[in-house]
Amino acid sequence: MMYHTLQSNLPQSKKIMTMAIMVTLGVILHRLEALLPLPSPWIKLGLANLMTLVALVFLGFKEAVIVIFLRVVIGSILGETFLGPTFFLSLVGSIAAILIMGVLYQAAKDHISLIGISIFGTYTHTLATSLCVYYFLIRESSFFTLPLNDRNTNRFYCQYTQ
Repeated sequence: MMYHTLQSNLPQSKKIMTMAIMVTLGVILHRLEALLPLPSPWIKLGLANLMTLVALVFLGFKEAVIVIFLRVVIGSILGETFLGPTFFLSLVGSIAAILIMGVLYQAAKDHISLIGISIFGTYTHTLATSLCVYYFLIRESSFFTLPLNDRNTNRFYCQYTQ
């Protein structure tokens, strides 16, 4: 697959330098995002994925995969989660996201904006991570059920659909 990139004629040294800057910015965004107060521990804004999208557009698919891999590895080392479950979940989700973003960027960049491609990547990341949690960590039938609030008693219960 050939990807049309804006900087496809860059010399190899400048391409590596640009990738290093993108990895560094991605790791910085990843660590800054960890400082933000969020409503729950598993919800993140995904600011570091911005550098993935920039790498995909300006450098190409192969370079974006390298940026993702290095960003996840270095970010997990700094966050002290290297080779833990969150490292593998992040890696699988990021690889799934770049695959769908790369396909959409190549096939439909004239019809879908970069924001739309990023949203597809976000949902793919979330789906891949959820499936990995289900298959490898929590093998319960109630994993994908939504807890509902009973307004009369103010208690939560799970509605099973079978």
